[in-house]
Amino acid sequence: MLNNEPEHLLIIDEIQKIAGWSEIVKKEWDLDTREKRNLKVILLGSSRLLIQKGLEESLTGRFETLKMGYWEWNEMRDAFGISMEQFIYFGGFPGLAPYINDEDRWRRIMEDAIISPILNHDILDIEEIRNPSLLRQVFETGSIYSAQELSLTKMQGVVNSGTVPTISSYLKILDETMLIKPIQKYDNSAIKTKNSIPKMQVYNNAFRNCYCQHTFEEALLNKTEWGRQVESAVGAYLAGRAVLDGFQLLYWRDEKKNECDYVLKKGERLIAIEVKSGHAGNIDGYLAFRKKFEKDIVNSFIVGPEGLPVEDFFRINIPSLFRMTL
Repeated sequence: MLNNEPEHLLIIDEIQKIAGWSEIVKKEWDLDTREKRNLKVILLGSSRLLIQKGLEESLTGRFETLKMGYWEWNEMRDAFGISMEQFIYFGGFPGLAPYINDEDRWRRIMEDAIISPILNHDILDIEEIRNPSLLRQVFETGSIYSAQELSLTKMQGVVNSGTVPTISSYLKILDETMLIKPIQKYDNSAIKTKNSIPKMQVYNNAFRNCYCQHTFEEALLNKTEWGRQVESAVGAYLAGRAVLDGFQLLYWRDEKKNECDYVLKKGERLIAIEVKSGHAGNIDGYLAFRKKFEKDIVNSFIVGPEGLPVEDFFRINIPSLFRMTL
C-alpha cells in the first residue's frame, strides 16, 4: 500500500483465536504509524474478556472499543420472523433461531455452543478460576433466579459450596462477560447500594430459559410464570443497554417492601420502570418510589397492557429518556 493511496480498511474477525495477537497488532500499528500508512484496522472478537485483556496489555492508547450486545427484538423479528412472545422466551441468539420449534434441541445447542464454551474456555483462559464447577453453579443459579432478589448467603446455600467472597467475585466475572448482572438496590448512600441484596438479572433471556422448567407453550399459559418471563426479558434488555449506553441499572425496595422493578441512573437523573404483564397489578412500590425521589426522576413508566406495550418498550431509545422531564 502506497502512502498516496486512499485510506484502506482491514477487518479481522475472531482475533482472540490468534496466539499473541495483541503484540502482533501493536508491532504492525507502530510500523504503520512510522510509515504513515492510511490504514484503519477493525478487530472483531466473540470473547469480551480476551479482547479486553489484549487491548489493555499491549494496545493502551491505540484503540477505541465499540461494544456490541445481543440481538434485540427488532433484529430477531426482521431476520427470522420471530414473534414478541418467542423473543421474550428464547432471547436474542440468531444462530439458535432455526431451532426454537424443537426446544430439546435448542437447549442442547445453547449448552454446547454458547454456555459451555464461555464458562469452560473463554473465562478460564483469562481468569484464575479455582473452582470451575462453582462458577457454573453460580451462573445456573443466577439464571434461574433472574429478575428476583437473591442474597449471596442464600446463593451459597443453593450452590452448597464456596464462600460468599468467592461467589461475589464469580458474579463480577459473569457480569463482565455479559452473562449475569447482579443488580444492586438504589439508595442515596453509595455504601448502602454496594452492600445491598442483589437482584439477579440475565443479559439474555435464553440463559434463563435454558434451565426453565416450563416449555414455551406452558409459560405462555401460566400467568405467574409469564409475568416473570416478561420482567426478566425487560431487565435483560436494560442490562445490555446499560453497557452500551452508559447508565446504571438498579432496583428499589423500602422497609415496607414497596418495590420498583428497575431504576436507571445517569448522574443525578433517575428513570423508574415497573413491569406488569397482566392487568390490575399492584403498583404501590412504583408510586412510592416516584413520590420519594420526585426531584431526581426525569421519566417513569409502566411496561405492560395498561402502560407502554412491551413491543414498544423494546424499540425505545433509552438515552433519550434521560433528556425528558416529567
